[in-house]
Amino acid sequence: MSTEAASRRGVPDATVARLPGYLRALTALRDRLLVASGARMYAVGNDPNLDGLLPDVGALVAGLTPGETFAAAPRDGQPRLLPRLADRGVDSAPAFVGLLNPNTQGGVLIHAAAGPSYADLDQDSLLDFLTGQLFGGGGAHSLFMRTWGAGLAYSNGIRSSPATGEMRYYAERSPELPRTMAFVADVLATADRDPALAEYAISQAFTSSRAGRGYEERAQAMAADLVDGRAPEQVRAFRTAVLGVRDMPELADVLFARMERVYGSVVV
Repeated sequence: MSTEAASRRGVPDATVARLPGYLRALTALRDRLLVASGARMYAVGNDPNLDGLLPDVGALVAGLTPGETFAAAPRDGQPRLLPRLADRGVDSAPAFVGLLNPNTQGGVLIHAAAGPSYADLDQDSLLDFLTGQLFGGGGAHSLFMRTWGAGLAYSNGIRSSPATGEMRYYAERSPELPRTMAFVADVLATADRDPALAEYAISQAFTSSRAGRGYEERAQAMAADLVDGRAPEQVRAFRTAVLGVRDMPELADVLFARMERVYGSVVV
């Protein structure tokens, strides 16, 4: 902890100097994490209560470290994993990385790739988004239900999220990771090309509504959206554009033709 930070927190310099090295390192790390520019707060309440809380909130923020948030610096200009892989004979950045815990009976799959976001309103992005929804969600045909029913994973599924601009496949508590992945690939390769799935995919664009959540939870999510630049107008424009491709001729066939490329980004 720096002398300035210690003084701001009311810790005498002599006390800081006597701290063991690991505690000084921890307090320095805390000082780098508790940065005012990285703090987020929201409040839900009536005006008298909020007016009474604001001075304490201001005092709390004043105790945070001024300045900008930091990102973990790569060692020697490289991500920290790459030198260790190089020592094992891997000379290129891997597409997939496995972390082994020999004490566990199962495993977790987390595969992510770039996908359409709320800012992407072109037709190709919208069709990719809808393709990612064909076997998402909780329908009887979905990867979630099929994999869960086969006993190959508990919480699982595939999702194209415009909020994060990411395509993701996730499966946890899987007894055998290779078998789970092979099962998922086979389901996608052999699934019936039901035209009704186009309507199912479109409906998935509207399943992230917060209408049924608690008041405070909705307020927190709304505040996060505003800070992250996801304005209501942007979400509305994206969903309106999704509805705009609904009447495309042979929409289901168009989506099915894109499956191998879209799902192939996260399914081995």
